[in-house]
Amino acid sequence: MERLSPIFTTSPRTINREVDHWLSNLSEVERVIDSIEPKLVATNTKWKNIALHNKETSVELCQVFDKADQHYEVLLEAMNVAKKFESTQQEFSRNDPVTQRVLLLLRKYREEIQALRRECKERERIRERYDHYRVKLDGLEKKGKDIERIQRNQQKLKDSEEAYESITQELVTKMERCWKKHVAIFAECAICLWNIQFRMISELSRLSQPLRPYRDQYCEAINIDNSSTMDSKYEGNESTNHIEALLQKSQIDDSVQEEKEQEGSSTMLEKQFAEEPSSTPPYQTAKSAIA
Repeated sequence: MERLSPIFTTSPRTINREVDHWLSNLSEVERVIDSIEPKLVATNTKWKNIALHNKETSVELCQVFDKADQHYEVLLEAMNVAKKFESTQQEFSRNDPVTQRVLLLLRKYREEIQALRRECKERERIRERYDHYRVKLDGLEKKGKDIERIQRNQQKLKDSEEAYESITQELVTKMERCWKKHVAIFAECAICLWNIQFRMISELSRLSQPLRPYRDQYCEAINIDNSSTMDSKYEGNESTNHIEALLQKSQIDDSVQEEKEQEGSSTMLEKQFAEEPSSTPPYQTAKSAIA
């Protein structure tokens, strides 16, 4: 809205601390909205990048030449899990009602704050008129000559003062009510953020179940604790028995091979280990199901 004639802007400004207070508070809220909105949008994008990274890495690891090797099944399983998770993540990202609701809520909340800013500008126009007649009447009363003019401006001052006080009180009430909404809205933003985390972690945990026996046996073979909160309820599946059979077979093959080598070159072997201590984990040495 256009401002009034410059004559109204030259009067001393009437200040209302409540309006300034709530306007400052709403500005702080708006800064948080402007910062948090793109972060919520980016959350699904970050999970998309994780899914893509897992898939690309797993696919590349499957570019091997000896697909008859027993360890190849681990690579295939990892690739399948990665592809399934990527597909699941894409579907969730396209149909995430919580994020869609929260982003809409933030947009409407920002629009509400901006509408109050426009009302502040309208109030400023009325404030300028009120200050103009206040100063003008003060000057006329000091001169005390033109009674008719004084009475006419007294009525104008009264009307402008009533309009100013009315819009100020209404605006203060609206701004306070608007500001108090931010806690509940920001709480929904937090839920939105963690809903994505919970869903993605849950889906990744569910889809990766076929890989857990391989990981568990690997960690056990190299003496690393693989316990975690998510693993506490895991009961395993048929793959566990299969991997144990692979381990036993590999250990037997290694034992036979070592006996043959010890018969002909025990002295050379001792010298080799004395000069170059092996850093290969026992699980790898035993040709476990994880290469």
